[in-house]
Amino acid sequence: MKSYIFLLILIFNFCNADKLNSLYIPSNTYPNYNQSTFEEYVNETKIWLKNNRTFLTNDTQLELKSNTPFEKKPQQRNITKGILLVHGLGDSSGYFDDLSKELVKSGFLVRTILLIGHGSKPADLLNVEFETWEKQVLHHIKLLQEEVDELWLGGFSTGTNLITSYALENQSEISGLLLFSPGFASNQENMLPFSGMGRYFKTWLFQNKNSTNILRYESLSLNASYLYYQSLKDVSLKLKDGKFSKPVFVTISQDDSVIKSNDIVSIFSNNFTHPKSRLLWFGSDNKTKDNRIISLNSYLPNQRIANFSHLSVLFNENNFFYGKESYYRMFRNGQEKEFNPLVDELWYSAWGLKEEGKYFARLTWNPYFNETINLMNEVINTK
Repeated sequence: MKSYIFLLILIFNFCNADKLNSLYIPSNTYPNYNQSTFEEYVNETKIWLKNNRTFLTNDTQLELKSNTPFEKKPQQRNITKGILLVHGLGDSSGYFDDLSKELVKSGFLVRTILLIGHGSKPADLLNVEFETWEKQVLHHIKLLQEEVDELWLGGFSTGTNLITSYALENQSEISGLLLFSPGFASNQENMLPFSGMGRYFKTWLFQNKNSTNILRYESLSLNASYLYYQSLKDVSLKLKDGKFSKPVFVTISQDDSVIKSNDIVSIFSNNFTHPKSRLLWFGSDNKTKDNRIISLNSYLPNQRIANFSHLSVLFNENNFFYGKESYYRMFRNGQEKEFNPLVDELWYSAWGLKEEGKYFARLTWNPYFNETINLMNEVINTK
């Protein structure tokens, strides 16, 4: 019954797009992704973004840089290992700025891609098909594979679904996986299937016309939701029938509002079988018999942190945009009022936490970033 009620809400109550706001008007084209070299891909994507992005601030160069796919190389001449990083739904290549620097220190040739429909404006996800993302990821895996002996794949959220699906079917090609807040189990999985039907009736789940978040979209269409659902179905089917035997590093927050964290633990224990694989759990002590799981307490009252969010695991506290001292704060966090610094004590958390006398903005950095990288490197250096 609840599912039918949800469908009725989709049909009758979701907002219409603002036809005068360029955020909600799709671009006339999509960028190419199948260039013969990665350098051509980056250059052509940057030009396309410059011509099609709806800029949110006056610093257009920073916005372009933060959304353009990039490559970073270590200093040594003989580079033997590489990693392709794939971002999440609504996100950008800039989500991997901090992680990529650490991977380069570990000797990796690092490449990021910008999934089609991203980096420009939310309306550009209205007409994307899931198969396009699959082809894009495949193309750039093959490009990188031509240049390195040891190929790793990494991803955040929806991006983990795409790379894990490939890795499960092509284990002989892949040396290992880095999975940050993997999107294998959604908190909305009972409702997600209706986004496929609902997108024919209404366009948007929610809109934020005043967003200044240069790293991700803060408006979500039903088609975008359906794209995530398709990635979830695909990886779930492959995880049901397969196991991955190479080293895997996973991070997950107990209080993640987007995915079912306990389900991720079960998938890790059952499907990722390498003895040196590690799952880093941010929360209270995880009661598991799997000694490959390490817990770090996410309640840090001295830093006014109540718990960790879905996105916080990727970012250093010094990140230029999401960092502890940066100017940007994600105040839209499920509170029913606006933050008032005169009366509210500002804390940080996952989405939706509420307590009397406190205002919870989204935690957008990882207080354990160095510990995260150290454990990741242990997995990477597994022999």
